[in-house]
Amino acid sequence: MTQHLIPARSGKAHRLAKGQSVKVINTHGNQVVDFWAFNAADPSEYMGMEHCRAFWSRLYPVVGDKMVTNRRRPILTLEADTSPGRHD
Repeated sequence: MTQHLIPARSGKAHRLAKGQSVKVINTHGNQVVDFWAFNAADPSEYMGMEHCRAFWSRLYPVVGDKMVTNRRRPILTLEADTSPGRHD
């Protein structure tokens, strides 16, 4: 598994192929992690929590939820969540 450390107040982009996974680890506990997903073939299609919440009909994701794009198409699946609390 390739690991990438992303310093605070910065960002990185990584392309994933269908079926690949990404694991986000917050190394400093209570820091906010902003996470975005874009369709590589059409960057105007992107994951947004406002679209996911409408798709789920609730505010917070749970393991197994599909994250959807602004076109309501699945782009990611939440496979695990080992951190405490709720996430938006």
